[in-house]
Amino acid sequence: MSRKQTPMSRPEADSEGQLLGVRQAALGAAAGLAGMAVMVPILGVAWLVGAFELSAVAGLASIVGLGDSFLLGAIIFVGGGMTTIPLLFASLAVFMPGESMGAKGAVFNAIVWTGFAVAFWSEQTGVTLALYLLLTLAAHVGYGYVLGTVYGRYATIPVYDV
Repeated sequence: MSRKQTPMSRPEADSEGQLLGVRQAALGAAAGLAGMAVMVPILGVAWLVGAFELSAVAGLASIVGLGDSFLLGAIIFVGGGMTTIPLLFASLAVFMPGESMGAKGAVFNAIVWTGFAVAFWSEQTGVTLALYLLLTLAAHVGYGYVLGTVYGRYATIPVYDV
């Protein structure tokens, strides 16, 4: 049987006998990196207008016991955007609404944004809070759209009978 090149298909083992393997993970990482290229500038704008605190990113390094380092926090943030989120998307994309993989990615990451909005909130209020919510949502939707589009173009999302 040949492997279908549609965005979502019934699972078939690849040439190495894996349903989700190294190739799919590498494509997910590349798609996540492309998504981060969209997300980071929007978060930069949020920072420039005072709606996003870089200390929230530095806090990621502190959570894992590496001190309060923005550089290490940024590495963890980008690393998560290249590993955890793409793997979750590959697992859950079939359940997301939307006609295109880009739309599915945007919906998926809008859901992820709800956790981000709480975790990275640094006591903004009023207009600053509104800008924080709007710009971080835009960053997540942009990331998700790119993640879904790139991943859907180069990889297949398996559809399992449940």
